[in-house]
Amino acid sequence: MKLRFAFPKPSKPSGKALVAIAALVISPIAVGAAAAGGRSGTDSGQAASGGAPAARTAPEPAPDEVTRDAGVRAAAAAAMEQCRSARLVPAANGWGVPAPSVWESSSTRCNLMYGDDPQRGNEQFGDPDTAIRTLQRNLNYCYGSKLTVDGVYGSNTRAVVKQVQQRHKLAADGIYGPQTRSAMNWRLYHSAKRIWSSGCYSPL
Repeated sequence: MKLRFAFPKPSKPSGKALVAIAALVISPIAVGAAAAGGRSGTDSGQAASGGAPAARTAPEPAPDEVTRDAGVRAAAAAAMEQCRSARLVPAANGWGVPAPSVWESSSTRCNLMYGDDPQRGNEQFGDPDTAIRTLQRNLNYCYGSKLTVDGVYGSNTRAVVKQVQQRHKLAADGIYGPQTRSAMNWRLYHSAKRIWSSGCYSPL
């Protein structure tokens, strides 16, 4: 359930936190493009020959189906723009969410994936380092991970993103994208009062 109003009164940020958010808000609002895939599945019961219902779990997908699904997700991720900046996305009552975004755009439909270090491929524009650090800081605060905030989307960051996806019942591919963004919890920032929330919410 999305919480959009009346966020609890937050505690005041430290000096370092103020410097970090100032750099985030003042820096050019940037971007990446995005994507993500999701999955859904249902289990159904079937009546047994004696008239009593017999519980059944969904059959395991065939190896070729798993490979095909993974291939589709990988292709979608590769086609989506990398998050190359971060912006304060308005939530409610003056609060906002510092989130990875598309370069020179208000859009947050972008992705980050293993190997972003920080640029992906031959694209050498934007500031993906800021996008990755923004994600890493939020994972540390809202999910208790202990990632090094280094702007590198390495194996540790991917592993934590997978855990978050599993927790929110998404396909655990380790790629941060729009579905993961909308499902996960975020720490909020009030730019007018210059304070952080003490709790985490999912307003995106």
